[in-house]
Amino acid sequence: MRKSYFKVGILTVLLLSLCLGGIAQANTQERGSIQVTGSAVVTGAPDVAYITLGVETRDTSAEIAAQENATRMTSVFAALKALGLTDKELTTSGYNVYSSNQVQNRGTEDEVTVTTYQVQNRINITVTDLSSVGQIIDAAVKAGVNQVQGIRFDIEDKQAMQLEALKNAVAQGMAKATVMAESAGLTLGGLATINESYSSYAPMVSTMALRADTSANTTINPGDVEVSATVNLEFWF
Repeated sequence: MRKSYFKVGILTVLLLSLCLGGIAQANTQERGSIQVTGSAVVTGAPDVAYITLGVETRDTSAEIAAQENATRMTSVFAALKALGLTDKELTTSGYNVYSSNQVQNRGTEDEVTVTTYQVQNRINITVTDLSSVGQIIDAAVKAGVNQVQGIRFDIEDKQAMQLEALKNAVAQGMAKATVMAESAGLTLGGLATINESYSSYAPMVSTMALRADTSANTTINPGDVEVSATVNLEFWF
């Protein structure tokens, strides 16, 4: 007899669960939703600069081109260390050797193919004293650098900016949802879903033409770093 009551009890619980689940699902399906996007941008002054410089040499002898490149790079490192830069702030990022052929006196008895070897060596510099960027470039150029491949300013730790941008983006999204609901004569319900994404902009200084006269001082004025956050929110009503 007890087994019969036990089976009836389980069956009753299952039926109630199915009924309540069906009611909840029906209510969910009957709910409307408002989807909004909030975005915000936070700016800040950069605190670090990343400089990429290069030394390029060419010769019909690969050995001579490589030796000249090594000599120049040695002078560049010495000049930069004289400014107080450390090995941690100076790193090489690439060393490449290319060759190209050029036909001279084409179509004559003196036609000859000349092979030229091109050696490229790049150096990355990381500095937190932004006022020294121009001085670093000038010293490197005087020491043998003949390529300024890029200067990028950034903020080393952007977490605080990301959180601030996220907070502002959420506030904007909630404000938009509230206005939309009130304008439509609806009562805004709870938050169903929310997701976020980030992006950042770091000012770049484009590759500059090297001057023949390096007596003038190079001046670099960095712009602000931007961090943006976007949130997608869905509210029910």
